[in-house]
Amino acid sequence: MIIAQKISWDEERKEWRIFVSKNITLDSALIFYKERREFLRPARKFELEVQKVNRGYEIILPLNLVLQHSLTDRETEWRFLCKSGKQDVLLKVDQPLSFEKVSVEDSLHSFIFRFTEGLFTFVSEPKPFQATLQEFSLNTKKLQLNICIVSEYSIDNLDVVFWLKRRSRPEIYNFFEQRKALAVGKVENGHIQFSLPIDFFSKEFLIDETNNIDPFIELRSKWTGSKLANVEVDSSVAGKIPQKFLLKEPYRTSLESYVTGSKRLSFYYRKELHNLVNLTTFKERLGVFSLGFEFQREISPIGFVLKRRDPKLSTFEYLEETVQPVTKKFRSYVVKLSQKTLYPLKTYEPDEKWDGFIRTSEGLDLPIFVPDSIEFEPKFELVNEGKYRARLMKNGMGDLTIRFVAAPTTKQEPKKLVVMGTCFSRNAFNTSPYFNPDYKSFFNVQFTQTHTSLISATTPAYAGEIPFDEYADTFTATEFGNVKDDFRKDFFQRLEAAQPDYFLIDLYPDAIRPIIWLDDKSAITGSYILEGSPLFDAIPCKEILDHSDDEAFYQIWKKHADEFLSKLMEIIPEERIILNKGGFTYKYYDENQKVANYQNKMAIQKAQLLWDRLNNYFLSVAPNVRVIDLSNKGYIGDFYYPFGHSFSHFESGYYKDFLKEMIYIDQTNSFRD
Repeated sequence: MIIAQKISWDEERKEWRIFVSKNITLDSALIFYKERREFLRPARKFELEVQKVNRGYEIILPLNLVLQHSLTDRETEWRFLCKSGKQDVLLKVDQPLSFEKVSVEDSLHSFIFRFTEGLFTFVSEPKPFQATLQEFSLNTKKLQLNICIVSEYSIDNLDVVFWLKRRSRPEIYNFFEQRKALAVGKVENGHIQFSLPIDFFSKEFLIDETNNIDPFIELRSKWTGSKLANVEVDSSVAGKIPQKFLLKEPYRTSLESYVTGSKRLSFYYRKELHNLVNLTTFKERLGVFSLGFEFQREISPIGFVLKRRDPKLSTFEYLEETVQPVTKKFRSYVVKLSQKTLYPLKTYEPDEKWDGFIRTSEGLDLPIFVPDSIEFEPKFELVNEGKYRARLMKNGMGDLTIRFVAAPTTKQEPKKLVVMGTCFSRNAFNTSPYFNPDYKSFFNVQFTQTHTSLISATTPAYAGEIPFDEYADTFTATEFGNVKDDFRKDFFQRLEAAQPDYFLIDLYPDAIRPIIWLDDKSAITGSYILEGSPLFDAIPCKEILDHSDDEAFYQIWKKHADEFLSKLMEIIPEERIILNKGGFTYKYYDENQKVANYQNKMAIQKAQLLWDRLNNYFLSVAPNVRVIDLSNKGYIGDFYYPFGHSFSHFESGYYKDFLKEMIYIDQTNSFRD
C-alpha cells in the first residue's frame, strides 16, 4: 500500500506536491479519470513526475495539466496510480489530509482533494454561473439579446460564446443533436449584449416538422471553458418573448420564440409547407390510380414522390422514396400510378405508410392535402401481382398517405442461421423454458458475432499486441471468445464459409456502446463484456467515439454501414438478411410481478432515438431486407429474466413471438422462391 502523507502548493511553479514516505519503492505515478456517460470509458491517463526527497518521494501535479484535460461540463475525479516493482496500486490515505485552497486567476474551475473510503482523489469542478435575459428583440432580420451574467467569481472581460442547440426531441430536453456556436464578445459589468442575423438559424436545424432550438451561454478563459448555462428569462421581459415570423429563407420556414415551463428562452423552428398542394380528383380504373392536383401559388412541379415514413422515437423521418412523373393538363396536373408496380420494394411483411408529395423545381417536397370532397374507399387493393395490398388514405395532418401491407402466404422449412447482434436477437435461439426450447426444429445457428458494431466489423485487425492472456481469467469462456471475435476482424470470412440461409442482425452495439480506436485504422466495440474486465484499461486507446454527440457519431457510422452492407450483400442477398429493429423498454415486472419503471427514462429515449435512425439508414441502403419489429406488441422487462433484468431485456413472450416472426419470414421466402 502506498500512502500519501502531505499536500503542498508551489505558487511559483503552479503545481501541487504530494509527499509519499519511503516505506515502499515508488517507481512511477500517473493520474487518471474515468468518465461515465452511458458506459464507463477507458481511463484517461497522464504520466506525472516523481522526485526523490528526504525520507520519501514527491509526486508532482501541474495545474496546467488538470486545466487542459478536466471535463468542462461536470466534475472530474482524478485518481493516482503508482507503480512499485510489478505492482500497480492506487494512492491512498490513512487519514484526511489538510491542504491549501488555491485560487487561480482566470480559471473557471475550483480544485479540492477528497479522501472518501481512504482513496486519494483530486477533484476539479467547473464554477457555476447564471445567465438571465433582460432585454429581447426579434424580427425577420435579427435577434438581439441583453443578458446579465451572475457568478461568485470575477467574470468581466471573459469571452462569451452563444450556442444554439437542437433538442433531439422535445421530451428528452437534456440531449441535443445539431449545434452551432458564435463568439459574441466579452462580459462587461456583468452583462453581454449582442445581436445576430436570423440566418444563424440555418437549414441544418430543419430536421423534423417542428424543431426545438435552445440557446446557451458559455464563458471562456485562457485556461478552460466553464459549464454552459441556459438563458433564463427575467419576469420583466417574459411578456415580450412570444413572437412568430414567417421567413423568406429558407422558403416557407417559421421562427417562433417562447418561454419554456422552466422559465428559459427557446425557439420553435418549423417548415410551413402544408396546404400548398390540394388533391382535386381521384379515380381508379383498369389497375391505375389517377390523381389530379392544384396549387395555391405559382409552383413548377417536376414529380410525384412517395416517401416511406420511418419511425424515429416519437416522430419519423423519410429515407426511402419513389418518384413518378407528373403530366400537365390544361388547368391542372395529373399523376397515374400503376397498381402493378405501385409498391417499389420487395420487403417481408410490410405494414408501412408512404406519404405523398409534389416535388418542385426549387427542390421542395410539398405534402398533398386531401379535402373532404375526396373520399377513398376504406379497403385494401391487391397490388404488385397480388403480393401486397394498398390503401389510399388521409393522414392525421389531412395529407395523402398510402398504406402497404403484405398478402398472406404459407410454407416453412428449417434453415441455417448466422446472428450478428445481442440478446435482443440471439436469446430467441436459447433452449431454456424462458426462451424457445424447440427453436432447433426451425433454425440451426451456425455462429454468433455478438456485441460487435458495424464500425468495428469494417476496420482491420490491430497490428500491435493485445495482452489477452494476462486477463483471460477475468472473463467466462464464452465472454472471452466474444471479445476476441471483435478483435479478430474475420467476420466476413466466417460468414462466407458458413453459407447460411439467413443472416439476422440488430444494431444495439452501435446505438449505445462506444467505439475505441486503437490506432488510426483499427477500432473495437466498447462492449459491456469488455468494460467489465481490467483489459478495458490495458488496451491502447488513440481516440474514443462515443454518444456525447449522436449526430457526429451518426455521420461516421453511416460510412461504415455502407461498407458493411456492400460486403454483406456480396455474400448473402438482401431478401435473406433480417434486421431486428430491437428497441428498449421503459418498464418491467418487478419481483412481485407489478409494473415498475426503469430509472433515467430520458437517457433511454435518447438512445432509442439514435437506434431508430440507424435502423432507418440501414433500410435505406438495403430496402429489401426483411424486418422484425415487435415495438407495437407492448412487451416490457421482467425482474426474473434469466440473465438479469434491464431495459435491454424483455419478458418471455417477446422471444417466443420473435421466433414465430422468424418462422413466418422463412415461410414467405419459401413461397416466393
